Formats: sequence, structure tokens, C-alpha cells
Amino acid sequence: MTHKDNIIIRKAMPEDIDTIKKMIMGLAEYEKRPQDMTATIEELRYQLFERNIATVLLMERDEEVIGYAIYYPIFASFAARAKVHLEDFYIKEQFRGNGLGRRFFAKISEIIISEGYTGMEWSCLDWNMPSIGFYNKIGAKRETGREYFEYDEAALKNIADTIKDSKML
Repeated sequence: MTHKDNIIIRKAMPEDIDTIKKMIMGLAEYEKRPQDMTATIEELRYQLFERNIATVLLMERDEEVIGYAIYYPIFASFAARAKVHLEDFYIKEQFRGNGLGRRFFAKISEIIISEGYTGMEWSCLDWNMPSIGFYNKIGAKRETGREYFEYDEAALKNIADTIKDSKML
């Protein structure tokens, strides 16, 4: 937990679930993707606090949540080390540009180091120049040499059905 200028950074608790959902919606709106925010309170509660699939940190100022971050572990098999993927990092617009983002990033880094992780990675939408500028300013390095791929749920089912139908297994 960090206290400075009425700023507190803490791990979220199950009773924060409504706030977490509102913050995620704020990020979805900022990223011009509000239609993609389909998670329910129940789904978020289950994934975050029953399955413990990810950690949520909240940044508060004078008892108002003004930012949040979500991260989860990833394993690097070549080095047998674990780092984290920072899935979400968001501060409400009216609180940006005054050093709070740097402070939040520093606290996230401190927490993941204390948890035994060796690094952190994240992605950023290519049009999001304010965030790219921020990440460059704090010394983040861009990863090169990779192309990222993804499957949505329908694609997962399709490939699974393809293998079943071909009797490959």
C-alpha cells in the first residue's frame, strides 16, 4: 500500500467488484471498444476472486478509485522464470499528466518483484499515442521480432472440432 498525497494503491477485494467493472468499462470506452465489455459482475467475481486468475490493483485518491491495473503470471520456459502480463492499466482522464501514472507503474513493479516475478510485459493499441508516449517516457522497451495471433471462442471450438472430426487423436 502506498500513502502519499492521499494516494493509496492496494490489491482489490471481492467487495470492490462493482468498482472494478466500472473501471474496466472506463478503459473499454477510452479504447473505443465499449461493445467489447461484456463481462458481468458474477463472471468477474468468479474469475478474479474464486479462480484467482489475475490480480487487480486499485489506485485511490481521497477514497475515490481513480485507476486500476490487472495482471497475471506468464511462464518463460526457456529461462524457467515467471513474469507478468499487464492486461489493463488505466487512470481516469482527469488524473493523468501529473505523475500518478509513473507512481502507479512503480508500485505495480514493486509488487510484482515482491511476488517473485522477473519482468512485466503488456501491449498497447497502435493508435494510442498518449500511452505509447508515456511508456517510452518511463523507459519501456518495445518488443520486436514477434507477431501476435489469437483465437476467439468460436475459433477454439472450430479447431477442436476439426481435430475430433479428423480422428487425429
